[in-house]
Amino acid sequence: MMQSCNKKDDEIPQIPVERKRISENLDTIFRLAQDVYLWNDQLPAIGHFNPQSFYKPGADEISMYKNEIFEITRFPKIAAKNEPYEYNPFNPTAPKYSSIISQISATNDSDTEYNLYNPFGLSIGIRDNVIRLIYVDPNSPSGKSGLKRGDQIVSINGLPVPSKQSFLTQWKKAIDLSFIKFEIINSNGTKREVRLNAAIYEPNPVVKNMILEQGNKKIGYIAYNSFTPLSNSEKYLSPVLFIFEQKGITELIVDLRYNQGGYQTTVNFLANLIAPFSVNGKVMYSEHYNTKMQQGEAEILKNYNLLDENNKPIYSNGSPLTLFDIDYSVQSNVSYFEKTDGLSAVKKVYFIVSSMTASASELLINILKPYCDIEIIGVSKENEQEVYTYGKPVGFFDIPVGQFDLYLSMYEIKNAQNIGGYYRGIKADSSVPDDIKNDFGSPSDPAIIFVLNKQNTKKGQVKLNQLSNKLNGISYFFNTDRLSGSIREVKDLKIK
Repeated sequence: MMQSCNKKDDEIPQIPVERKRISENLDTIFRLAQDVYLWNDQLPAIGHFNPQSFYKPGADEISMYKNEIFEITRFPKIAAKNEPYEYNPFNPTAPKYSSIISQISATNDSDTEYNLYNPFGLSIGIRDNVIRLIYVDPNSPSGKSGLKRGDQIVSINGLPVPSKQSFLTQWKKAIDLSFIKFEIINSNGTKREVRLNAAIYEPNPVVKNMILEQGNKKIGYIAYNSFTPLSNSEKYLSPVLFIFEQKGITELIVDLRYNQGGYQTTVNFLANLIAPFSVNGKVMYSEHYNTKMQQGEAEILKNYNLLDENNKPIYSNGSPLTLFDIDYSVQSNVSYFEKTDGLSAVKKVYFIVSSMTASASELLINILKPYCDIEIIGVSKENEQEVYTYGKPVGFFDIPVGQFDLYLSMYEIKNAQNIGGYYRGIKADSSVPDDIKNDFGSPSDPAIIFVLNKQNTKKGQVKLNQLSNKLNGISYFFNTDRLSGSIREVKDLKIK
């Protein structure tokens, strides 16, 4: 009698658990893109794309996902230029908008060369091997010690730092110690020693504010670093704008040169404070999702619960709501002005921007354009004749993929005149150098010189041109404890 030849279970090839998990995540990322990516109609079929081809044994897990996302973003192109919407001139090997970050470490490290993780609350600019602070958080150890923009760092923990590389070497050692000792030369040429211990602190996005006077004219100035969650930004913005109103300012300077974005609800709040009372009830902006989402056909969103502020599922009629239950139509995603307080006599708003001014910052400028007299002053680290903002007219909310949060470009934002699409950036009306040796709001800052010389532009322009000839480019290293993007809070979206 013959017996059948059955393979033992342990002889059947098994896919390693880790590979299976990563492979499933790679599939999920692409399937999500097919449903929610703004330009999903330009993506290939999953069989043609083959998400599994991005699995590389031994490679860092997040790098596999980033490689896949990068390849996804190569397909949708601006027809007139035959260039991907997400072409990133600042880093051509990474998408301009879409990203994925670890839930354990929420820092987006796609531009690590320009990130300077630190618990001291400072950011650095380096020009001709001279190291200066470009800003400090007022609530951080740096801010509380009196450090400010323009201060020069000449040594770290007793060792001189005469170059970018020497600074970075000593900086890494100081981070490991959670302690740093600086020798500083301030704007007056005075040397002093500053000792800082690493600390956890509440961020203060208002890094500087003051009132500038020119004759009988009062000009409010505010350097705003990040559109932090509304509860945080409101705490620091409201008192400043209240004082500006009480003092009767007629012009406002909003310095967004290093502001890379943040929460849209905070944009709404600040726009309401700045805009005239006549805009109350008028359209602020609208969000335009892809056709599939607008028509309620993004079936994959049924797999993701709608969560409250405590990350608990939200229920309706006994069943948990999902992201599929949200209404993504244009008419349900229009924001309106709700002007109840804030500034009332401002006749002109100046925005100071740079190529790093992005997303929520650009949104603020774009939505105020139809209603305010606006002038945009671009500061340039390379002394370009034309300055454009970063160019990010899109927004997103995060979707969990395993232990990661996926941010795919989901919608385009347009103002009351239906204007958006500033993928190259918003062009500044004028260009001046970013002279980092001067503090924010200083009368020696080229951007401030420009504003104060508006009535005598010819004279001011001569001074700026002379300064421009003396300056070389800057390398920026930012504190990574900042938000970037136009982040939509899902709890504010409308249910179908």
